[in-house]
Amino acid sequence: MAAAWEEIRRLAADFQRAQFAEAAQRLSERNCIEIVAKLIAEKQLDVVHTLDGKEYITPAQISREIQDELHVCGGRVNIVDLQQIINVDLVHIESRANDIVKSDRTIQLVLGQFINESYLDQLAEEINDKLQETGQVTISELCKAYDLPGDFLIQALSPRLGRIIHGQIDQDNKGVIFTEAFVARHRARIRGLFSAITRPTPVTNLITRYGFQEQLLYSVLEELVNTGRLKGTVVGGRQDKAVFVPDIYARTQSNWVDSFFKQNGYLEFDALSRLGIPDPVNYIKKRYKSTKLLFLKAACVGQEIVDQVEASVDEAISSGTWVDIATLLPSSLSIEDSGILLQQVMRSFNKHLSTIIFSDTIVVSEKFINSCTDLFRELMHHKAEKEMKNNPVNLVTEEDLKEASILENSSANKKDRKDERRKKATEGSGSVRGGGCGNAREIRIKKTKKKGRKDAESDEESQASSTSRNKHLEIPFMSREEIQDVLRSHIQDCPEELITELAEHLIRSLTKSYQEVVRSVFMSSTSSSSGASRRRTIKDLQEEVSNLYNNIRLFEKGTKHFTDETQTNLAKHMLKTVCTDITNLIFNFLATDVMMASEDCTAITSEVRKKILGKLPEETRGPLTKLHTSLNGKSLEDFLLCLDSSADACDIMVKKGDKKKERQILFQHRQALIEQLKVTEDPALVLHLTSILLFQFSTQCMLHAPGRCVPQIISFLTTKIPEDQHSLLVKYQGLVVKQLISQNYKIGQGDDDTVDDNLGERECPDTIRKELQEITASLKDLVLRPRKSSVTEE
Repeated sequence: MAAAWEEIRRLAADFQRAQFAEAAQRLSERNCIEIVAKLIAEKQLDVVHTLDGKEYITPAQISREIQDELHVCGGRVNIVDLQQIINVDLVHIESRANDIVKSDRTIQLVLGQFINESYLDQLAEEINDKLQETGQVTISELCKAYDLPGDFLIQALSPRLGRIIHGQIDQDNKGVIFTEAFVARHRARIRGLFSAITRPTPVTNLITRYGFQEQLLYSVLEELVNTGRLKGTVVGGRQDKAVFVPDIYARTQSNWVDSFFKQNGYLEFDALSRLGIPDPVNYIKKRYKSTKLLFLKAACVGQEIVDQVEASVDEAISSGTWVDIATLLPSSLSIEDSGILLQQVMRSFNKHLSTIIFSDTIVVSEKFINSCTDLFRELMHHKAEKEMKNNPVNLVTEEDLKEASILENSSANKKDRKDERRKKATEGSGSVRGGGCGNAREIRIKKTKKKGRKDAESDEESQASSTSRNKHLEIPFMSREEIQDVLRSHIQDCPEELITELAEHLIRSLTKSYQEVVRSVFMSSTSSSSGASRRRTIKDLQEEVSNLYNNIRLFEKGTKHFTDETQTNLAKHMLKTVCTDITNLIFNFLATDVMMASEDCTAITSEVRKKILGKLPEETRGPLTKLHTSLNGKSLEDFLLCLDSSADACDIMVKKGDKKKERQILFQHRQALIEQLKVTEDPALVLHLTSILLFQFSTQCMLHAPGRCVPQIISFLTTKIPEDQHSLLVKYQGLVVKQLISQNYKIGQGDDDTVDDNLGERECPDTIRKELQEITASLKDLVLRPRKSSVTEE
């Protein structure tokens, strides 16, 4: 003991000497900091700076201080708060927190908070107090109260149930903790409430009204129903539409459903819903497992109704009529359900190919549709024949022309066609020579068309086929309204919906059939009329064209006696009349070859000529297009040039007359005008004919002039006829003008008083008419009884 005290005194003396001794070397604060930093960098020292930088702290010390602070705070502390308390960076605290959780299983890190077992035990005691007070506690409420996640609470509280917490968790709903007393109290309320129910009641309404816990109610209710304590069933499962149906109501409900189905053979889903059945489809399937039913959108029907519909459809198909199954079905079934039922019946029938369904409920047999189509057969033929007569150009397609040409060409062999062409050529060129007119000029056109005829025909056929594909015109037969009117007049007791849809169905097939009827009528008419159209031989055409051609030449010679302006007016008039006639003759002859000829050439208009041009071969289309266009010009010379080229392209021989022929034409033209003058009493026409005849007498030239050119003709005759004749002509002209003016005033002004005043200033119409009648005979005598001498006979 003495030795020990001696040692203590010796150490104390050494310590005192060390305190009072002066240091040989001292380190500054900065050097110390650098040394520590060097040691930390070389990982020879493991320390951490505090936030103020005045101290160093080891990681072990951080862990001890965290655990001490967790104990001080009651077992729960936030790591953010530890940063201020321990005075180190949050990174170091988080690093040590993970090590603490791994090393100590009683400590957990939840949402950035340290929680130990003591805190959880304390939490369980608080929850138990609240549970005993209220009877149930929800995890969601606890999450809000303690700011902890629900999964963590369930995991932490489950081991403490029955030990600290005197309650249990609902197995169907893990989010509720309740006591046995709470469950017993609710079971008693549920038992009493559902025992008093006598009609179907939605469970959700009871939950809302009486404040039951939903999952607990379903669990207790199923338990009571399964044990037989409650007489009833829960329909709809654990859903919002779940309904509790008491047995007494279910028996009454089932009796009504069975009775209704037995009497009517169908069930409506809406009716079952009104009875309180929330899921009618499943109810019916369970109720009638062994019964064959057809489920529709809003109802289900029994086999009796299906058999009745099948029998009616079978009868309609067999008898060739129609049937509306809507009249056989209950009125409560919708059109959609009726259509579904009919489709099902047709599938089982396997006769849908011979029927058509209209308006979803009307079954129409093919026989009935064919009979409706037959109603239009006669109408098709009548209309096709009428259209063929009135406007054949619009009814003919390129394909028809090709077929007609093939039929026509196949009727005669090549030798007959060659002989016929040779005969026509001989007749056309030798008729004038045989007639004795040896000095008559003839124009023989080269027949370039017949060279390579086979190739040309094949080209035309290919061109026609391609054109028919590009330009296929569909000829309308009847409108929908017209078809409906015909059906109404022949079909009795037919609903309007069927008439409308039947017309819609027939219009396409009728139009297509009408095209065939038109084609057959066209082919038959062309085959029968080809001989008649060919009766107009090329010789007759050449004669008519030659006569008109010579007339135009003679008329043109007469226009040379007038001024340029008058010549233009006369040329336009001739282009619209005589030139148009000769053009129509040529077009109509060519239209015969393409089956488009018209019986009356004067009926051919400019539009018809354009359609004919579109169907002609290329080698003739060009010259004839120019001929057609020249009719709208002002020059006769241009027209005659186009006429020559067209005749050349069409193999038409134009015979130009000689002097003898011209004199004959002049004489015939004059006699025709004289005969017309003898019978007419119209003053304007008398003046017109007399002027033209006097012109022909004085110039020996024919003239084709409109009425508006009469003044120019009279002016020209001033030096050509005696003065007294000219004076009479001028006087008669003045009276005709006055008469026309008075007529225009009378027609244009009616009974206006100003007209009477104006007519009063002029001569009275009766006076003018009387004067005209007096001198008409004298004017006619100028032509009918001409004098032997005239001014131009010198």
